[in-house]
Amino acid sequence: MVKKSKGKAKKYDQELGLRSDDDLKKAEEYLGSASSTLPLSQSFFLTSILGLVVSAVLTVYGRISPTWGFTFCLVFVMMFIASFVSITPHGKDL
Repeated sequence: MVKKSKGKAKKYDQELGLRSDDDLKKAEEYLGSASSTLPLSQSFFLTSILGLVVSAVLTVYGRISPTWGFTFCLVFVMMFIASFVSITPHGKDL
């Protein structure tokens, strides 16, 4: 097994642009976690609900094709889920 000296390893890390754990922790404290989210607006939430209801009703009554109806419903469901994810507390908020 070959052991590297800490000096060579640190120099190699600096050449590659790698950061130490302390640097990453400081950056995360300053900038926030990568998984932190901002809450979406209430109009986004309302649009997702109304869009889902309208596209489902239009699909059931045959006003739009089932393919388009399913696609619209899928998009609005994803918007609805995203609005819930954005309001749940993460990490520091708990």
